[in-house]
Amino acid sequence: MATRRDFLKLAALGAGAFILGFSGGYLYGSSRPPTAITPAAKVYSLSLLGRDAEHNDINSAVIDFFTRENPNYKVDYTPLAYSPLYDKIVLTLQQGSSAVDLVYMDDPWIPQFGEAGWLVDIESLAKEAGVTLDLGDFPKVLIDVGRHPYKTGKLVAFPQMGNVQIFAYRRDVFDKLGLAEPKTWTDVLNACEKIKVSGLVEYPIAFRGVKGNPVATAFQPILYAFGGKIVSDDLKKSALDSKAVEALEFLLQLKKYAPPGVENFNTPDVRDRLVGGRIAMSTETWPGWIKDADNPAVSKVPGLLAYTVTPGERERPSPLLGVWYWGINVASQNKVAALNYILYTTSARMQKLMAIYKGLPPVRSSVGNDKEVIGLRRWVAVQVKSLETAVPRPRTPLWPKIEDIFGSYVNQVLAGKISPADAVAKASEEIDRVLAGG
Repeated sequence: MATRRDFLKLAALGAGAFILGFSGGYLYGSSRPPTAITPAAKVYSLSLLGRDAEHNDINSAVIDFFTRENPNYKVDYTPLAYSPLYDKIVLTLQQGSSAVDLVYMDDPWIPQFGEAGWLVDIESLAKEAGVTLDLGDFPKVLIDVGRHPYKTGKLVAFPQMGNVQIFAYRRDVFDKLGLAEPKTWTDVLNACEKIKVSGLVEYPIAFRGVKGNPVATAFQPILYAFGGKIVSDDLKKSALDSKAVEALEFLLQLKKYAPPGVENFNTPDVRDRLVGGRIAMSTETWPGWIKDADNPAVSKVPGLLAYTVTPGERERPSPLLGVWYWGINVASQNKVAALNYILYTTSARMQKLMAIYKGLPPVRSSVGNDKEVIGLRRWVAVQVKSLETAVPRPRTPLWPKIEDIFGSYVNQVLAGKISPADAVAKASEEIDRVLAGG
């Protein structure tokens, strides 16, 4: 368990890291920074569109490092909330504007941007620049998702933040009740009953239930574990069937052990209860929720949460991928300089530093196995392991519309407005219309 003193050391480490970097030494890796592929004499200005919140915190720290170690670069980062970022990227790329060099993308956006031809082929650019990309240290699914078409096409996006669902539970509660780590969703349901009877916490479990993306995302690892799918493998029709009905019926069983109004819960409602010690389990946990869970200054459960991969059932565990990627605008006038920045921010050295200092969920396997990292961020080992089995959202540009439909009906089931069977039937009809172009 990381103590308060450990976190004070962490803060000191972060400050020291900047000092070391600026004075010509380097905290991690070799004594040299990542290989620069642009002449030092020329001055480069890069414009980046990115996310706000913790993304801004991490990316701003990387930029601080980068510009001090590469004084011939000026980097402007514009942080935006999720929807405004998507809209701004689409408008910029659609207009063919060269005002933005790098765009920061949620992985479901890649099929749309790749299909439109808005992003540079990173492998071809690297070859032209005489650079060999180090892809072997990344879980294969991350590189597959960065390609368009999926798995087989050009590498148009490079992974930066390794968001993925993991499963969190109160180890102390499980130990007191003699419960083993959940391996299946049935294990989770059985644990809920015992925890409820014990009265050790307010509620055994919680999950995001608000309509749209939140409940769709929270429910998918359960759906996949029951053998269900949302869209067919050829992306031409709905794949919702009796397995989806069964998974929804199971979700209603879990609801019995969740706080009242869970159908309206969003991220803060679940995260704050988990770190506040009010629930024993969360069906999904994202790294950003628990990055400081062991810090006694901000958490009521330091050292008490345990982490594992999301449970399986009939199928293997299938945590949902939520990785953020960098892409280079095809209209950029600074493509090689932009590539240089990508190589810097995704280097093992910088991924390790940001994992420790800022709680970045790393995308490199080597960082997930690093003892220094997992000594202060216990969840990182499970997070990187989960990337190996993670399932990306269907690789279609139509996913946002499909997710909205799916999430709306799952929410209605939780609210008691429609039966699981009717929800699956109606969602399937609407999804089929979207995929048919209707």
